[in-house]
Amino acid sequence: MNMAVLSQSETTVKRLAAADMRSLDTEELLSELAETGVLLFRHGAETVDEFCDFVKRHSSRLSLDPARAMEGGAAQLVDAGTDAVGLHCENGNSPFWPDLTWFYCKEAPRKGSQTTVCDGAVVLEQLSPHTRDFFLQNEIRYSRNVQADKWKRLAMHYTSGISHPDEVSFEHLQRIIGDDPNTQITYNPADESIGYDFTVSAVLVSAISRQPAFANSILGPSYNYEKPRITVAASGLPIPASMMDEIIRVSDAATIPVNWDDNDFVMIDNRRVMHGRRAIIDTRRKIFNALSYL
Repeated sequence: MNMAVLSQSETTVKRLAAADMRSLDTEELLSELAETGVLLFRHGAETVDEFCDFVKRHSSRLSLDPARAMEGGAAQLVDAGTDAVGLHCENGNSPFWPDLTWFYCKEAPRKGSQTTVCDGAVVLEQLSPHTRDFFLQNEIRYSRNVQADKWKRLAMHYTSGISHPDEVSFEHLQRIIGDDPNTQITYNPADESIGYDFTVSAVLVSAISRQPAFANSILGPSYNYEKPRITVAASGLPIPASMMDEIIRVSDAATIPVNWDDNDFVMIDNRRVMHGRRAIIDTRRKIFNALSYL
C-alpha cells in the first residue's frame, strides 16, 4: 500500500452554527467535514426527530447497531454502560462499516463524561516509521461470534420485504455479504449464531478527506458483543505488544474531548476519525448515535 502521509499537527473539531449548517447542501457539508474529519453543530437540533431528518437528508442510506433500539428512523440511544470506551471507528470491526457516524446530545453532562475524538491522520503521522510501515504492509483480522438476534436484526435492516427477525435466514446474510473476499462467515445451527472473520487494513483513505489515516477498531469496545480476536492477517498472530503500547500512547496524545451543550450534534468521518468516551460520572448524559453512508 503506497500512501503519502500528509502533515497534520493536531486533532481539531470544526464548529458550525445551526444557521450555517442549514444553509449547506450535502456537497458543501462534506467539503467542510474534509478539513478536520469532525463537525460540531452547536444547538443543531431541538429534538431527536430533527436530528434524524438532518442525517437522512445528507445520507444515501442508514446503518445501525443491532443491539440498540431505533428512534426517529435513524437514531439509537447510546447505552453502553458507564465505563470509559476505547477509540474505534463505529462498526469498524465488521463488513458493515458506515462512512459517517453522528452523535446527538439531548442532555449534556454537567461534569466530565465527554465523547472523545482522535484524528487517525494525526496518529498515522505520529507513529514511528517502523510501526507505520508495518500497518501499511499488513492487514489485520477481526474474528468473533455474533448471537442470532443481533445478526438477524442487522440482516433484516439490509433486506427489503422482511418485517421480523424470525423471517431472516442465514442465506439472507450470505446474500448481503456477497462475494466480499475480505469477509468469511460460518453458521452455527445449534444456536443460530454466526462466526465471522473480517480482514481490513488499519490504515484507510477516506472518500471524504482523501488522505491516509490510522482509522480502525483495534482499541475499541465490545459492550454488547463478544470481544473480537484481533490478529495480523498474514500470520494469525496478535499485534506485537510494543506496537500496541505505541498505538495507545500516540492515540491518547491526539485525543480530545467533545464538550457538549444540550442539543449539539457532531458529524464524524468514520473512516478517518476514531471516537471513544470518558467514563460517565454524570448519568444525566443522554446521547444518541446514527450511522450512515455517503
